[in-house]
Amino acid sequence: MDKVPVALKEYVMKRSILAVCAVVAIGLAGCSADAASDTAHGSKSETTSAKDSAPGTQMPTVKLDGVKTRLVFPDSNPPEGLQKDVIDGGEGRDIEETDFVVANYVGQVWGEESAFDSSFARGKATGFSLQQVIPGWTKGLAGLKPGAKVILSIPADMGYGPSGGNAQAGIGADDTIAFYVEIVDAYGANQAGDPNATLEADLASLPVEITGNLGEPISIAVKEGTPNPTEVTTTVIARGAGPEIGGEGTGVYIQYALSPIDNSKPEVSYGEAGPIRSTIGGGSIFDGLTGIPVGSRVLIMAPASGQAGSGDQPGFAVVVDVLGID
Repeated sequence: MDKVPVALKEYVMKRSILAVCAVVAIGLAGCSADAASDTAHGSKSETTSAKDSAPGTQMPTVKLDGVKTRLVFPDSNPPEGLQKDVIDGGEGRDIEETDFVVANYVGQVWGEESAFDSSFARGKATGFSLQQVIPGWTKGLAGLKPGAKVILSIPADMGYGPSGGNAQAGIGADDTIAFYVEIVDAYGANQAGDPNATLEADLASLPVEITGNLGEPISIAVKEGTPNPTEVTTTVIARGAGPEIGGEGTGVYIQYALSPIDNSKPEVSYGEAGPIRSTIGGGSIFDGLTGIPVGSRVLIMAPASGQAGSGDQPGFAVVVDVLGID
């Protein structure tokens, strides 16, 4: 789901089946429990040809029922083009098309009773970049605010039409799809940690040079003579004032700047891949963030594989800004 830059792919995250299969909306195959039953119904486009093809004017409504939350459709064709019914506009800054959004949602083919995907059914919100989703999500969620609740009606050309539908999820190439979305949070592509975080480390004594102040995007370079890490170490550079990162199973949203010890291939997430999500306890180098508050800036030194015993391969320095948790 997350676009992870090359050097971190070995050890940033070990994703669960749910994480891999989480969101049909971002171009993955449908993996929800309802997908098989939707496929059995057949594509909605197979039945609408017999109906009046005139666009409708009504939007679905939502029936909130916990894990069974569903959309209820009018007895009419879908409206023309991308439509959204904003139930709650949320608060804070406007979400941009380049943001990373955390949301709960349910998605259904227009007129179908069952969902092809639902984070409500999984019991956990899902995070994704608006640059990695279908256009109907990018355009439909941009301009809203965190906390917003919205119903989207997405025509085929802004959904799965260009890819010929999604047979596994029961979505035909001509199908209009609809979503009810609750935006939990959103992080900007260049968002960093707390600019007012309390400095705890002596910057001059760190093994990296950091370009960029607290609260700003950064890049790093490892100082000459720094020994190759033989184990993963975590050092708080500046401590934020947000909630502490929990233990196993806690999701943490971060930005980072990375450099191999030899400075051969530095990478940053700011403005490029954007924020990523890691799950504490998944075996990544970010497991050591447990107990550190949101808003903090943290240095992680790690062997090449993220584990001890990596031999002479150059390890990494990673400076992390903690944006949020779920």
